[in-house]
Amino acid sequence: MAGLFFGDKNEKEMKELQRKAVQDPKNLHLQVKIGDLLEKMGKRGEALEAYRKASERYAKEGFLIQAIAVNKVILRLDSSQVKIHDQLAELYAKRGMAVEEGMERKVGVMEPAAAGQEGRSPTPLFSDLKKEELSRVMEKIQARHFAKDAVICKEGDPGDSIYIISHGRVSIFRHPSGGEKIRLAELKEGDFFGEFGFFADAKRQATVEALADTELLEIMKEDLQKIIQEFPSVSQVLFKFYKERVLENLLAFSPLFKAFSLEERKQMLDKFTMEKFPSGAMVLEEGAAGDSLYIIKKGEVEAFTESPRGEKLPLARLKEGDFFGEISLLTGRPRTASVKTLQPAELVRLNKKDFDQIAANHPAVMKTLEEFLRLRLANKLKALGIVQDSPAKEGMV
Repeated sequence: MAGLFFGDKNEKEMKELQRKAVQDPKNLHLQVKIGDLLEKMGKRGEALEAYRKASERYAKEGFLIQAIAVNKVILRLDSSQVKIHDQLAELYAKRGMAVEEGMERKVGVMEPAAAGQEGRSPTPLFSDLKKEELSRVMEKIQARHFAKDAVICKEGDPGDSIYIISHGRVSIFRHPSGGEKIRLAELKEGDFFGEFGFFADAKRQATVEALADTELLEIMKEDLQKIIQEFPSVSQVLFKFYKERVLENLLAFSPLFKAFSLEERKQMLDKFTMEKFPSGAMVLEEGAAGDSLYIIKKGEVEAFTESPRGEKLPLARLKEGDFFGEISLLTGRPRTASVKTLQPAELVRLNKKDFDQIAANHPAVMKTLEEFLRLRLANKLKALGIVQDSPAKEGMV
């Protein structure tokens, strides 16, 4: 009786899926769900046929990531389908050539996305790969599934793989000890994450949770390194995304910009540049003109001044998320302290012109800077042995 009940339930669900597929033929994920149900019902041959059709349609429509994910299911059911990645790569390459020809005829016209899918823009990670290269990359990918609210990876975990979203959505956030949960980004189909661990050779910088039932493609770090040795263009694309997300992460935790919305922080990204300094490098020199603000992305620096007798007087040690250089930006005067790296450091630089524009639109930034200005000037006066209630004596304000 139980088997009959579940059989009736599956048949009912199948009819409903088929009805929806007829009503919404452009929603290709319904075709995948039909294959899933056929597999669940033990109809392996019919499931394979449903998956093959879904994969081919995904590829023809330009949804490469989704097509790869379906191919991984096909290989799980039938490991003899060893040429399936070659066939998909060829289909995708043909579609790419057709799209380029169409764009030449219709410059600036974009075909609308299919219902239930995101846009048809090329997947950045694979857009520059040739057919043979793409086929070998697909061989290294593994398919993963996560239910809604499942934790995909946690802040502090080893950063040993990169994920690409083939279906669903994820939320990326950090949860500092004793602090509020800070949302960094929400990613959708075609987006990828996990590149921090690859470039920084470090642990996960954030936690990722599934906002819906989510299917991912995972590439292990060691496999990706082999791919990049063959195809350097993959590394270039990854580094672009890495840079953007490093800045998003940094700005979200900076006391200057943490009150900004996610969208506001994204709009600011192109105003920042990243610079690297070896250990012992002088970043700022006291008395020099000041035209930029720095935020520490990685490493540690020391701010110091000199006494009238030429003695070094330490003022502060600054680390990841801290900023410096704001006094000259606010006062227009030369640097009031020197800053030297204590270890190899990566810094994010914002020039005065862009800073002034941000400050004009966000008065709260100026208020925060003024508070730090008073604190740091007081620290310098204290180090010099000057009465702290008279900063004007030093011409600092």
